[in-house]
Amino acid sequence: MDGCVTVRRGYMRHFLLGLFLVGFFLAFIFVYHPFGVTEFFDGCGGLGYAFHFLMLACILLLSSTMTHTLFYAFYVDKKMLWWKYALWCIAEVFVAALFEGLYTWLFHRSTMEYVDAVPYCFRLLSLTLVFPYTFHILYLIILEGRDHIEQLKKAPGEEAAPIKFTDEHGRLKLIIDAAEILYLNSRTNYVDIYYLDAGRVKQYSLRNSMKSIEETVAGYEIVRCHRSYFVNPAHVKVLRKDKYGFVVAEFNIPEINPIPISKSYYEALAELM
Repeated sequence: MDGCVTVRRGYMRHFLLGLFLVGFFLAFIFVYHPFGVTEFFDGCGGLGYAFHFLMLACILLLSSTMTHTLFYAFYVDKKMLWWKYALWCIAEVFVAALFEGLYTWLFHRSTMEYVDAVPYCFRLLSLTLVFPYTFHILYLIILEGRDHIEQLKKAPGEEAAPIKFTDEHGRLKLIIDAAEILYLNSRTNYVDIYYLDAGRVKQYSLRNSMKSIEETVAGYEIVRCHRSYFVNPAHVKVLRKDKYGFVVAEFNIPEINPIPISKSYYEALAELM
């Protein structure tokens, strides 16, 4: 296992994470009362500390759902090192502290400035949420390890061999796993191969015909979607119509532009997604 995590599909996962954070937050502060939080909020605005705790929990839920949905939009199905994901979690806590600091300052304007309220809320959230965030990251690492073990358990013939691309003279130019290929695009006498290398998008221009490439990728999960394109359905996020009414394939990697889909290949591609 390489210490990576994968942000998996499903908005409900991220909403449930928000509920988990909120539940842990409420339980922790009601039981342990860190930083004298009970005395700090009790009676503010004529309201009890329980009301303020619930309001802070609602702010946390909205903030974490918003930031994690934003994260999901850019990193869905992409691998990243666990510590980079942990940095994002810290950033989420800071964003929540900005909003909770505003709420706190509104009730303590006479005794506290906003610039003091934010650090107070950040300390409170950091101390509380370090536990659920740690559990969440460990859970993602375990899932990644489980998937890795499942791949290792596959029979040797169960996993396709890498694709060997040759030029028009039959000379070997590129060897790559089919799963790493995003799409192929023909132009004049060349075929551009777009693929992932260590999580980064790369392009290789191969001098060959599309007909020859079609024979090369036969038997792999790389399918024709247009007269000039082949695509890997595993990396397609959605099939949609653009502003001109043409169907395009949108990838789960933001830096890749959508590619056209011909009507004759639409249904076959849709069934593979």
